[in-house]
Amino acid sequence: MSAPRSQRLDSIGSAIVDLAIDRPRFIIASALVIAVVLAALIVRVQIDTNPENMLPGDDPVRVLNDSLREDFGTRDVIALGVVDEGGVLKSETVSAASVLIDEISALDGVVGEQIVSFKSATDVPTGALSSDDVESIAAAVDENALFAGRVISSDARALAVFIPLESKGDANGVSSSIDSLINEGNLPASTETYVAGLPLAEEAFGRDMFIQMGILAPLAGLLIFLLMLFFFRRLSLVIPAMAVAMLSVIWTMGLMIGMGFTVHIMASMIPIFLMPIAILDSIHVLSEFFDRYPRHRDRRETLRAVYKELFVPITYTTLTTAVAFAFLALAPIPPVRVFGIFVAFGVFSAWLLTMLFIPAFIMLLGEEGLARVTTTNTGWSSRVLDRGLQRLGGWAVGGSRLILPAFVLLAIVAVPGITRIKVNDNPVNWFKPGSDIRQSTEALNDHLPGVYNASLVVEAEAPATLSDPAVAAAVADLQDRMAANEFVGQTTSYVDVVTTENYLANDRDEASRTIPGDRTAIEASLASAAAVPQLAAVGSLITSDYQRANVQVLMNNGDNTAMQSVIDDAESHVAERPLPAGVIVEWAGETYLNLVWQDKMVSGMLKAFLSTFIVVLVLMVLLFRSLRWALLAMVPMSATVLLVYGALGLVGKDYDMPLAVLSTLVLGIGVDFAIHFVQRYRELADKLGGSREALQKFFDEPARALTRNALIIAIGFVPLFFASLVPYIIVGALLASIMLLSWLATLLLLPALITLLPLDVRTEKSAP
Repeated sequence: MSAPRSQRLDSIGSAIVDLAIDRPRFIIASALVIAVVLAALIVRVQIDTNPENMLPGDDPVRVLNDSLREDFGTRDVIALGVVDEGGVLKSETVSAASVLIDEISALDGVVGEQIVSFKSATDVPTGALSSDDVESIAAAVDENALFAGRVISSDARALAVFIPLESKGDANGVSSSIDSLINEGNLPASTETYVAGLPLAEEAFGRDMFIQMGILAPLAGLLIFLLMLFFFRRLSLVIPAMAVAMLSVIWTMGLMIGMGFTVHIMASMIPIFLMPIAILDSIHVLSEFFDRYPRHRDRRETLRAVYKELFVPITYTTLTTAVAFAFLALAPIPPVRVFGIFVAFGVFSAWLLTMLFIPAFIMLLGEEGLARVTTTNTGWSSRVLDRGLQRLGGWAVGGSRLILPAFVLLAIVAVPGITRIKVNDNPVNWFKPGSDIRQSTEALNDHLPGVYNASLVVEAEAPATLSDPAVAAAVADLQDRMAANEFVGQTTSYVDVVTTENYLANDRDEASRTIPGDRTAIEASLASAAAVPQLAAVGSLITSDYQRANVQVLMNNGDNTAMQSVIDDAESHVAERPLPAGVIVEWAGETYLNLVWQDKMVSGMLKAFLSTFIVVLVLMVLLFRSLRWALLAMVPMSATVLLVYGALGLVGKDYDMPLAVLSTLVLGIGVDFAIHFVQRYRELADKLGGSREALQKFFDEPARALTRNALIIAIGFVPLFFASLVPYIIVGALLASIMLLSWLATLLLLPALITLLPLDVRTEKSAP
């Protein structure tokens, strides 16, 4: 007859720990060699902040965006704004801006012939401009629908220059060069200049995220180190836990980069996710070792006793956390899949190092030194912690009839908050208010049609269809509907070229700003405009066979919800007034792409979350051999999810990329404390023969380890609160909230439920 599973697991744990105890130098040397080899691969790092790469290469929106570049020559664009509250239509301002535009067109990384500015509307004389020249330029801009309100604001307080890039990666270099030109130029002192655009925001984030991680991750590590030193009072017991966290990060990042994966925004967060996960189990082990050693006075005996107690819960918490992240492989977003898989690998690495590296390190410490370490930890902090936990335990047991209704009331309040959560993101909002990127974007959106772009592609089944007057009229009607949306600053299409050419050809008679009644006239207007050198933008609006058109949409808000609002308006219009037969429309462009990958990521995260929830429940049933105890262990995690996301909904925080990813971490960490609680409580109850006695005993050593964990991780990530990038602030705040809520729900809810519910541990042995 085979041995019970508990014995098999114990034997596996004992074999692993005995290996570390018997060959400590080999274990430590092996871990360090692996770290050195993998760390050497990190120099091959490649950064990728392009949102297009959040989607697979064959995704329809990426294919459509690629076709826009091929058929219309579209480019990624940044915008330069010159703002003067006293008015920009002054000779010195327009003259200096004209020179600046010429200098920008010659910069490396800029497609000079495709720059859109007031110089695109008319020939601008060289040299100093007179007042008459400025009036003539303003009139030419105002009468051309392609540029009116776009390159000179309607209130005449801003000039705009839209600068196409050879590649998105040129955004930061071009922006820096523009700043240099402005500093060396002759723009009046009364003007303010702003450079904005999604390519610039994305590249700036890619740059800043590594600066932030290079500063804040070490600060978080240092604070965690100091907190552990405060609790354990001895450097020799803190070093192995920090080493486990650092080695886990190095192994994971080195392997990921060595395998050729690029570092996206999500991958940059892997160290932040791994550090608390790796330290959690280390603190459990060190806390138990610290408390038990004075009784045994022998490293081997103490380590074997500690790991015999903790091997099963640590292994199962590792499994649940790794599964939670591994299920992100179900997400339809490639960087999310990479993130999930490698965090799962890092979690396993942390488990392996906790099982091997920590006991090996302790075995290299002298017995006398350990004796001094464990007898000096009787400071006021330990006494305060012990007294606080005893009071908390008494309240959890004695106040169960108040605790449960209180949590139920909080849950009732939280549910409406969850229903109010909306999926929304905007790469510009990844920067804190007051940052250069945010200020520039807000200034240009206030004065101009907007710096966020999208494209509505109009496609016909047959060539020359779009030059049909009825089709052109339908496109114009659709433009009018979209232009009425509060988030749309301007729409531009080939129809605007046609009506402007008709207006100019008829002696600028406003009544003639219409669509000609025959196909030949429309095609002639388009050909006439395309022949004008300044009107390079015409080629990006319609193909030469008049089969595909690009309706450019400038938006003053880049939120997903704003993009969805414009889409909804367009769809409603097409439903009410169908396009001519054989003509369809499809959305493209960067703002639309952000909406698509966000929606796919959230749906993928939701599937991963639900799948993981079910898998975690199954693992709990296997661990505790009881559905009732498994469901009980899920309560703190469920309460944490409900309260955290309910609070976020109530304060109006959008569900963006960091929140979506953190939902997985809630599962991993939320169930960690519960597993340790239920496992240890059942063992104590089976041993002591009563639930009240077991709960009182739990609030000694076991609760002390959980509390140290919660405080160290929650406080340790306070440095992230001071990040300049919003996603890292959110990660820091939610990590702290998740840790504290999981800890509080475990130490209050579970004792209260055990006190009130008939759960008999004597008939359900704790070891699986």
